[in-house]
Amino acid sequence: MMTEEKSCMLELRDVVFRYNPHGKRNILDHLSLSISDKRITVITGRSGCGKSTLAAVSAGLYPENGGILEGGGILLYGRPVADMNPQERAKYLTVMFQNPDLQFCMRTLRKEMEFCLENLCIPASEMDQMIQEAAENLGITELLDKPLSVLSGGEKQKANLACLFLIKSNCIFLDEPFANVDESSALDLIKQIEMMHDAGFSFVVIDHRLDYWLPVADEIIVLGSGGQVLRRDIDKKNLEAHHDFLHDMGLLFNVSKRKDLKRQIGTESAGKTLNFDENALTEDVDTRDCAVRFSKVTIRTENTKWNRKDTGEILLEEADAVFEKGKMTAILGPSGSGKTTALLSILKQHSFSGIVEVEGENLSHCRRKELYKKIGIVFQNPANQFISQNVQEEIELSIRQWNRNIAKEQCSKKAIELLAEFGLDSYRRYSPYMLSQGQQRRLAVLSVLAGGQRILLLDEPTYGQDHLSTVAIMDSVADKVEREELTVIFITHDRKLALEYADCIYKLENRKLIKMTDAHLYVRY
Repeated sequence: MMTEEKSCMLELRDVVFRYNPHGKRNILDHLSLSISDKRITVITGRSGCGKSTLAAVSAGLYPENGGILEGGGILLYGRPVADMNPQERAKYLTVMFQNPDLQFCMRTLRKEMEFCLENLCIPASEMDQMIQEAAENLGITELLDKPLSVLSGGEKQKANLACLFLIKSNCIFLDEPFANVDESSALDLIKQIEMMHDAGFSFVVIDHRLDYWLPVADEIIVLGSGGQVLRRDIDKKNLEAHHDFLHDMGLLFNVSKRKDLKRQIGTESAGKTLNFDENALTEDVDTRDCAVRFSKVTIRTENTKWNRKDTGEILLEEADAVFEKGKMTAILGPSGSGKTTALLSILKQHSFSGIVEVEGENLSHCRRKELYKKIGIVFQNPANQFISQNVQEEIELSIRQWNRNIAKEQCSKKAIELLAEFGLDSYRRYSPYMLSQGQQRRLAVLSVLAGGQRILLLDEPTYGQDHLSTVAIMDSVADKVEREELTVIFITHDRKLALEYADCIYKLENRKLIKMTDAHLYVRY
């Protein structure tokens, strides 16, 4: 790497910020922090400690667009952020949010990139070449003219990064950049980030997955409650000395199996990839033991009217699969391979050909209202499914779905107990939209668990979570599976998570849904 200047890029001085003008809880509570220029700085900490708010305040998005900055100040390259207009700020710092949908304005990625360049006053004659070069560098030329609305969560993250790279701010603030991106794509993007860093760009990264960043991070900063700086003397050279601290914080951990694997996995398996057998797609499972079954299912990209022939790109071709009752099944696969679309097909929200059976009944004969009583789902963006004014009410509504005769007091007591289990009881009077995205995901999973459906579909249920929160979520799900014979199908890019919790693992890649038969633990650290 190039020799790094250590001039101050970003400085927060005794910052006090909260969202509710009348609230008592400060999201950032007397935070003081300086970040050097031309470095890759990783900011980590427990879910809900204020990391995303720190990014928004640093970029001037807050309090300009919400919240109250009660005290302190923010300097960007020595200038007060409050004195800069949005165009000036963008020259120095841009932010990629956890939810990329919040940043898109146009219909396609090409139009979005043109919009970015127009705001930078780039001549129209130069745009096509700049867009093409940026897309080629990130390996996403095939996404340029697709509607952004049909891209997967991982593809949207890549599209978002392409726009930020095109803007070429001095510093790029990345908030959980790999939340919906498969491991291979994440490593490719880190290589691109390294190249830009060598060319003089600064990066500030919010992430719980330290293993991705250990080879490239110049500094790791750990935040506690209220954004307080707990440790900032950690780097790749002295990481081992801080291993116990990071482990206790739930930020760095060794894999420990919750379930016994059918084959003993020893140290000799470290670093190996997952092996799959394309000839072992189905098993002889009694229909009574089958929650969901795919028979010759083909899914395409377009979502047209129900049972109408589609003409779009094939995502899944003549797939056979069995999802057993009372089991947890994981689906792995690259970003954009069609995993989320497959879940939506089970809910009749995306058309397909072939046969999908739910508890032995052909899906084409199921009414949606009755189907939703059997199946619950947590989407990649949990904010899309909240329907209440506060966190406790969200859980109470779910409880009443399966127990309409429950007394109000008993329902409230049960909701508070469940919220405490997920570390959300202190937020029970908050609006769900005031929670961090990690907290929103916990709330969404808890809402589905409380809803009483027999089949749960979880789309990346643990992204944006520290390890302790991940364990709390997945242990709660697994315990409910064991006690109530719940069936869970979950999508994840985390191979270790799949190995630890799933009874069965499928891989969706190259239009095939392949059952894993020979698992090897994949260890990166």
